[in-house]
Amino acid sequence: MRKLFLLLVLIGPLMLISCGDDDSNPADTTNPEVTILQPQNGENVPADDVLIQARATDNRGIAKVEFYVDGTLLGEDETGGANVYEFTWDASGLNPGSGHAIRVRAIDTSDNDDEMSIAVAIITQNQTIHSDNIVTDETWDPSGNPHVVTGAIGVSEGATLTILPGCIVQFQPDIDSSISVGWQPTTGALVAEGTPLHPILFTSRAVVPQRGDWLGLNFYGGMLPTTHLSYCTIEYTGYNEGAAVFVAWGAALRMDHCTIRHAGGHGITYDHAGYVEQFNNNIITTCADYPLETEPEYVRYLGTGNSFTGNDPGKDKIMLYDGVVVTSGTWHNQGVPYELAPLVNDGGGIWITPTAATPAIITIEAGTTIRFSEGSQLLIGYGGSSGGLIAVGTELLPITFTSASDTPQPGDWYRIDFEDGSVDGQCRLEHCVIEYGGRGDYGNVLVFDARPTISDCAIGIGSSYGIYLGGAEYPDAGSLETDNTFYSLAGANVYVGP
Repeated sequence: MRKLFLLLVLIGPLMLISCGDDDSNPADTTNPEVTILQPQNGENVPADDVLIQARATDNRGIAKVEFYVDGTLLGEDETGGANVYEFTWDASGLNPGSGHAIRVRAIDTSDNDDEMSIAVAIITQNQTIHSDNIVTDETWDPSGNPHVVTGAIGVSEGATLTILPGCIVQFQPDIDSSISVGWQPTTGALVAEGTPLHPILFTSRAVVPQRGDWLGLNFYGGMLPTTHLSYCTIEYTGYNEGAAVFVAWGAALRMDHCTIRHAGGHGITYDHAGYVEQFNNNIITTCADYPLETEPEYVRYLGTGNSFTGNDPGKDKIMLYDGVVVTSGTWHNQGVPYELAPLVNDGGGIWITPTAATPAIITIEAGTTIRFSEGSQLLIGYGGSSGGLIAVGTELLPITFTSASDTPQPGDWYRIDFEDGSVDGQCRLEHCVIEYGGRGDYGNVLVFDARPTISDCAIGIGSSYGIYLGGAEYPDAGSLETDNTFYSLAGANVYVGP
């Protein structure tokens, strides 16, 4: 008996080792896989019973699936049918708008595990759904918050949509989620006038909002003049790199004390003679593209107190299309440059050349910078049309005309060109910096049959002359030479040509 006992003691460990190394039954080191089926990540859920479902699979078998909310284990399921496990979460009593983390953990029969987490938010039960076009006058009240827009809504047939202070308007993340006003031939108006204490919020319905979640606010030629946005915040819009606010086909939107942020594209785009007037005390920030793009004719409507900074790197600029200015006005210093977009045709740019008899005089505020794309120019009074440019800076706040290139070179753009239609006395360049022009051998500044005042300017880094004088009349060349500073030019400082 004693010999048998000793034999068992000696061979027992060998038997255990042999069993563990049996290729027919290897150790299980494969983790299970788990996927949360519902709710979806970013979904809004009611303050009520919320069904959580997850699919869990494993090569050997699932022992159980655990359900956590905000890090607390609330329950488990060991008997999921067809690999689907579920738990009902009692979310009653939770604050509307509060965010919560749901985590599901699957454990297999060998104690291997896998997990997945999502975020959801609680919505109030008195949300108001909007899915139909508005064809009669309608008012949205903050008592119905949040107002949820589930698709493309048009305001038409002469109707006015009034959104009262304190309203929260949420847009279902989708390419169509938008409000469009005045799509012709019909008419409509949107009046969204918040207050400093009770602003209006246009935002994404997603729990974790992203740039471009919804399409935007669109205003067209049938927009009624009563339309007005004031003390509004517009965020997470600009689907597919579009604009948060799109104004087109002659619409003249009034907008003040508004904030546009987190747009997937531009903050505001003007197109086809649409524009924003009375544009004061607005902020456009954290956009993926330029905060605003417009035609030169409508820059005069950009008022004061605005901010265009904090957008993606290199985008803090007001982008201008190639175009003609036919109406007098002031270009205010907005704290960021005005920049000419790349041209389709060489020689375009900003043309101050009205077709009517009334002169167009543009006044540029001290400290302003205008950047010219390759092959562009600033042309005043071409073909006898009456135009003027008053660009009077100061020693501390000069006005700068320069290249739009990130690596500027002499001759990037053409010039400032005063032609025979320039209005004497309404054409002045004082305390200006004019650089990287001279394309086409006519200088950074061309004066042809005109008499502008040019003094205290720094004119340089040009591919030809500083100032080219031509035609039958022009300022005194000697005075121009002594009244201005010239540097790094390929040609003469002041040249008198044919």
